[in-house]
Amino acid sequence: MKQTFAFISPVVDSTQSAIRTEAYEQGVDLYNRGEYVQAFHSLLDYLNADFHTKYGNADGTEFHIPHGSILVHIRIADGFFHINADFLNLPEKGRVAMLRQVADLNLNKLLLPRFVKNGDKLNMEYVCPLSQSHPHKMYFVLQNICHIGDKYDDEFCTKFGATRCYEPQVTPYPQEEVDRIYEGIQTLGRETLEALKEYGADRRYGYSWNVLDTAFYQISYFAHPQGQLLNDLDKAVNDMDADLPTEEVVSKGKAFLEKLLAVPKEKLAEDLYYTDTLVSAKRRSSLKNVQENFMNVYKEATEAIQSENYERSAVRLLYVFYEAYFYNDMQDDINAVISKALKKAGNRSLEEASEILYNAMDKIMEGDLDDEDETDFAAGMEQVQKITETMGSDDMQVLQQKMAEAMMSGNMQEYSRLMLEMQKKVMGIMN
Repeated sequence: MKQTFAFISPVVDSTQSAIRTEAYEQGVDLYNRGEYVQAFHSLLDYLNADFHTKYGNADGTEFHIPHGSILVHIRIADGFFHINADFLNLPEKGRVAMLRQVADLNLNKLLLPRFVKNGDKLNMEYVCPLSQSHPHKMYFVLQNICHIGDKYDDEFCTKFGATRCYEPQVTPYPQEEVDRIYEGIQTLGRETLEALKEYGADRRYGYSWNVLDTAFYQISYFAHPQGQLLNDLDKAVNDMDADLPTEEVVSKGKAFLEKLLAVPKEKLAEDLYYTDTLVSAKRRSSLKNVQENFMNVYKEATEAIQSENYERSAVRLLYVFYEAYFYNDMQDDINAVISKALKKAGNRSLEEASEILYNAMDKIMEGDLDDEDETDFAAGMEQVQKITETMGSDDMQVLQQKMAEAMMSGNMQEYSRLMLEMQKKVMGIMN
């Protein structure tokens, strides 16, 4: 790989979580005082300050809140909370097989809520007295309904031919955005397949694994998909961690990418839309958590730059940055630093990209989130030297060499084990 892949601008500029922690604390206080309805209102304010008034009636006793492609209905009456979500109409064919999977979800995925069959229609339901509606419990009830409902409605429509019994409250992307995302997937896919061909010829399966997984993360980053496309990307990412030989994992991931590239634009557009989210499936970021998650790759990139292995540095930094967006609702200040670096590093030589990405990583690890130009590379290398001097024991150098060999050979299980070992050493030094 001679240069980095193209950067594709995301359809959603801000990924910051709407959560307000102070509202949750207020809700707990209200619940402890027996003000159960007000406590639930505070829980909604915790999830999103606009939902209370945007989707509720005047007296705050009834709400109809979209989450992805499902609608969550909440009614407060006669001393009880009634929570339900319309799910799907059962198909004529495949009905028994679908009901078997629904029964499995009831047993193994749902906690307090349950799927309920009403004729040919399935609903998700939960009822409890006001006095048993602690905010912590109600949060997980809503999370359970939202995540299971939004994931499996699309999957069951695709797999069994089920149909929706409600109208999703979504806004399709404008056609120009659909065109841009489709072309972005095509461009990124072609670049990734070319890199896989190059790495595969040299049996550098560790690099193949990294660039392929990064491609899945990057598509999620710029397309912000919903529906079955989101489910498929989630599965592709999970499959990249399968306990199989790396060559086989890469082969299966490549097959998925080729299948995705063959999806017609019109079909792809079905899963490209804006929608509100009641309970996000991603973590809310914090500087501390991001720094902890970046620590291993920060150390690895430092060592790679010191040895002038800019390919390893660039590949790993791109991986960890796009991975962070896949698993986190990234706060705006960190997002500004990373997105600026990713854009600037697109279609650059590996050495140039390594410099740009490392400087961004260094700013985050130092907690320097001011929106200003990156420091020059000489300043970045001075920081690299300091870290290297601190961690440059003989056993650390041996560990670094073993990691490089594992990555080159494609032994990602050994690579992950060594990464954990390094993290323990790094955290020991930092503490």
